[in-house]
Amino acid sequence: MFDVTTTSSTGCRVAIITSRTSDGKACVLANYRGMGQREANAAYEFLVPKTADENPHVWKVAQCSVAAPFFFRSKSLPGFGALQDGGVRANNPLAIALKESVVIWPSAKTHDLLLSVGTGSFSSLAKPIEGASRILQDSAIPRMIRATMSSPCMDGEQGFHEALNFVPDVERSNIFRLNHELPEPLPRLDDVSKLEGMSKMHFTVPTELVRTILATAFFFFELDELPIKSQGVFFCKGSVLCSRSYSRDLVKLVMVEFPGARFEMARGQRLGDIDDDDGCRVCGYYRKKVGFSINGLHEMTSIGIAGSSFFQRIGGFPKSVQELLDDQQANSHFGRADHLVTSWPPKRNCYCSPRAKRHIKFLEPALTHKKRRL
Repeated sequence: MFDVTTTSSTGCRVAIITSRTSDGKACVLANYRGMGQREANAAYEFLVPKTADENPHVWKVAQCSVAAPFFFRSKSLPGFGALQDGGVRANNPLAIALKESVVIWPSAKTHDLLLSVGTGSFSSLAKPIEGASRILQDSAIPRMIRATMSSPCMDGEQGFHEALNFVPDVERSNIFRLNHELPEPLPRLDDVSKLEGMSKMHFTVPTELVRTILATAFFFFELDELPIKSQGVFFCKGSVLCSRSYSRDLVKLVMVEFPGARFEMARGQRLGDIDDDDGCRVCGYYRKKVGFSINGLHEMTSIGIAGSSFFQRIGGFPKSVQELLDDQQANSHFGRADHLVTSWPPKRNCYCSPRAKRHIKFLEPALTHKKRRL
């Protein structure tokens, strides 16, 4: 679980939620550590191995995470003790995900995309009961059972909405919840006879989610040089890049989902159309050179994919140009934390080997034609 041979800024980080059987506290086992700090008295515990023996296989950690009481036995991991289903304590770990994202990316002001996936829901109104049955229903034990089963700890939908209470309204536009409303109460965990019928239910993914994933999860912006101040404004040059090598396929999907798509500033300044010819056709390296002006380095701005009736910001925004400079460590005159000495100005090379013939098309300013001297 904890063996990570290679790491990168776009690598996959996995966190599995379990809970201790001794006190029920939520526990996180992950393949990362993060750069930020975790509070000592947090509502969950981030488990860290102390010896080489405390490194379980992923499938063993998964067994702990799904060890629901009454259905599966709890599992014991060396150094961590007996663990059970994480849903007993955090059926929807949205709040944990929000906190962990801050630990992984402490310099990011907000998330680019947050997707919560449910396992089905059923809404029913409680019918009033009269007579002796009502007295039994309103006794202490039935009321405690109903309150527990509908609490955020046990109900994924309630857990999702409970976590949203702590998210500012301006950050909710990129939070999505995928769940399917069932026509009947949820089946038992071990009722496999319901699987075939549930698999045939019609389900669609919202268009807004598809567009958000394409824009925020794959495209980002970096400066190519220091901003130049002239006549009271700063002129900035940079590149919109793609975090995947199959950029041509992604660009084609963008052109389908965003008809007439172009890169644009949030205030309306156009940066150029989106074209699958921007980059290398051999290795898939994508680069769209753009330029824009701002009034100040600390002015908050955004770059996004826009059309006639939509605007979806790309990954990392909103952000100021000063924050972009800090993220790229452009002013690290005495060395960078990662010890890279040739990272500024950034070298924009495709993934092809130096000996390979590159097929790169970057839009450069047209050359001025001058008459040759005889």
